[in-house]
Amino acid sequence: MAQKINLVKILFWKISLITLGLIVLSTGLLHFGDFWTSYVLDIVGPSMGYILIRGQYNSKNSTFFSFKFSPDLAALIIISICIIIETSQYFNLYDAYFDPYDYLAYCSGVLFFYFIDKWILK
Repeated sequence: MAQKINLVKILFWKISLITLGLIVLSTGLLHFGDFWTSYVLDIVGPSMGYILIRGQYNSKNSTFFSFKFSPDLAALIIISICIIIETSQYFNLYDAYFDPYDYLAYCSGVLFFYFIDKWILK
């Protein structure tokens, strides 16, 4: 029974990762408006990064990093990277448009999967 539950969890993470990947690709291929090409990508991209570094889609005990991050550390890493990127835009360190709502978009996607991850671990 425990093995079946573990298989369902792995399947959930694999489906989530593939779905998010397809959405990320579609934001570059399809134009449904500014929300789609900007905020959806800012929500889905970091979420995909969270799932990738958590490695929950893998049935093995290790990931491509050879260790698994905790949900807390994975969320902290991804959100920190996003904050650094957006803040760099604010200070014009590279040519991009700063949008303070991007902070909210980054956190909303990552925290959604973070809370699912914490709930599944219980």
